[in-house]
Amino acid sequence: MPLDESSPALPAASRTLIKRFADALWIEDGLARLTLEAYRRDLTLYAHWLADTTGRSIEQSRESDLLGYIAHRHAGTRATTANRRLTVFKRFFRWALREHLVAEDATLRLGSARQPLRVPKVL
Repeated sequence: MPLDESSPALPAASRTLIKRFADALWIEDGLARLTLEAYRRDLTLYAHWLADTTGRSIEQSRESDLLGYIAHRHAGTRATTANRRLTVFKRFFRWALREHLVAEDATLRLGSARQPLRVPKVL
């Protein structure tokens, strides 16, 4: 699956929104370059999957789309990894809602993955 957000398989609307979101994060929060790249990569992977699976662009996402992607992408991954990516989606949809680019936040009812309890090691 291509990671390049300029790939022709990625709908232009998704490509534009991902770029605008990353720019807004840089301006508003001053996030580091590598963090912004990780956000772009996570959103681009989702946007490609969404376009391939449903034919929709990222601003047309539904909660069921995100649940399907999470099940597809995160089966077998650690809860911390899944939660980091969920944070990206939550930030993106909150931003898009604030900018009036989506009608509703598709992540509103999504909860974090449960992390296993860590048992302290006894010396």
